[in-house]
Amino acid sequence: MNKKRVSRKLKSSWRKHIDISDVDQFLEEQRQDERVGGQLADKPSEELFTEEPKPGKPKTTLREARKLKFAELPRSLLPLVNTSSVTDPIVKRNIKKNRDPRTPVLQTPVRIKRKGRPSGIAKATSEDIWAKDYVPGELKSEWIGKELLHHTLRHTGKPLVTNLPARMDKLQRNFPLKKKLPNEGISYNPAIDDYLQLKDKVVKQEQAIIKKEKHIERVLTKMIVKMTPEEKHLATVKEMSEGLTVAKCESDTENPTDETVPVAVVAKAKKPITRAKKRLRELQQQEEKLIQRELSKLEEIDHVDDINKDIELNERKAIYKAKRKANKRQALREKIDLPIDFVPPQQLSGNLRTIKPLNNLLATGLPKVRKVSILKRTRAEVERKKRRVKTVRYKRSSHKELVHEVEK
Repeated sequence: MNKKRVSRKLKSSWRKHIDISDVDQFLEEQRQDERVGGQLADKPSEELFTEEPKPGKPKTTLREARKLKFAELPRSLLPLVNTSSVTDPIVKRNIKKNRDPRTPVLQTPVRIKRKGRPSGIAKATSEDIWAKDYVPGELKSEWIGKELLHHTLRHTGKPLVTNLPARMDKLQRNFPLKKKLPNEGISYNPAIDDYLQLKDKVVKQEQAIIKKEKHIERVLTKMIVKMTPEEKHLATVKEMSEGLTVAKCESDTENPTDETVPVAVVAKAKKPITRAKKRLRELQQQEEKLIQRELSKLEEIDHVDDINKDIELNERKAIYKAKRKANKRQALREKIDLPIDFVPPQQLSGNLRTIKPLNNLLATGLPKVRKVSILKRTRAEVERKKRRVKTVRYKRSSHKELVHEVEK
């Protein structure tokens, strides 16, 4: 009933306001059952359930569909297939027929094996590698020099020996032989062009050294004044008696005969101060100093953060400068600038016994050995000095429990 108060006076008003919602619901359910085909409770089991005679075909996967496509004829060859129902007029055509009655067996596809990481351990060989002679017979001749033999074997892909030790880097291992040879102008009887070229090189180097020495002398040595102790004493006397000597000279020039009597300067007498006033002034000065000190303390407290930042910055700068200085020192230590060996012209001619050794072996021997990489750091030292990546290892709680149990 929608309305709260309705009229009950006449029969028509009674018929108007009747609640028939339950009747409508029953009719709606009946109509729904008719649509479905009756109630499920009234239907027999044969209508509700059916027995499947064969199992359903499983759906082909994507991989199986791809494999089936390989067995099919490619789309590009479909136009070549004979789809005509007319028989071939030439019966004896050259068609290869399989005479083998056995069914053909498909070959298994070849799987490409991926190469793993190289272990770095060479496999043992049964042959004796030291008994081999790598030089072929046609190159064994007295007319073929050692350098030509090296050159020929290297360009045929069979190098005879490596010029430097095997523990060095791969890029420097096969070092060109010509780079190890000495300068052409150093020999006892050099070509004139090679000798002049070496001489120009040495002259340029010496000129650079002389220029640097002159620059240092001009900038440093000549700028600093050198004085003897007597000169220093005379200079101090002159500076201290600057005004007196000038006044005396002027007076001598004005009145050379009359002696000038200096006028006595009398200082003005200070006014006497009482002790109370003097004490008061001292107290005021002490109070002002205390106030100033407290103010400066407050200002410093306010700037504590800035001061801390400045200190940290100075510390970082000092660490950076020290590191940079150490790196510079290390670089200078590793850098080797050897002097060029050069024989003067007057020593070039004559007996070989008259030629003196060019450089001191103790001074230049070890740097030269280092330069040609005979003495070098081991690979272990190089690996040790490399920058390692920091790794964090985590442990599971279960692992920790197992460890505790084992320890118990």
